[in-house]
Amino acid sequence: MRQSTFLAVAALSACLSGCATTQETPLAPNFVRLDTSAPFTSELASQTMQRAAELTLQNGYTHFRLTPMYWTTGGTGVGVTVVMFHAGEAGAIGAFDATTALANRSP
Repeated sequence: MRQSTFLAVAALSACLSGCATTQETPLAPNFVRLDTSAPFTSELASQTMQRAAELTLQNGYTHFRLTPMYWTTGGTGVGVTVVMFHAGEAGAIGAFDATTALANRSP
């Protein structure tokens, strides 16, 4: 009984850390739509912010904004459009700094 309980807890733990999925749809050089699904709401926000920051840096930008968030079909996920900017551009003022967002992510 203890072994099966341990295995169930281990499986749940693995799922919680790896069950969030994100689908990316490029819309323009500095626009990407992210649709993220996860078992818990806190995972959704964390996973979405992390991926938005990663994409911003990978695409050569420094800052990003998230357009209004919406619930995906079935209410199991959220979607946003990530708009990316270079430092010094007007859109970067008040936007998330990608490097800071990645440094502040939870383990």
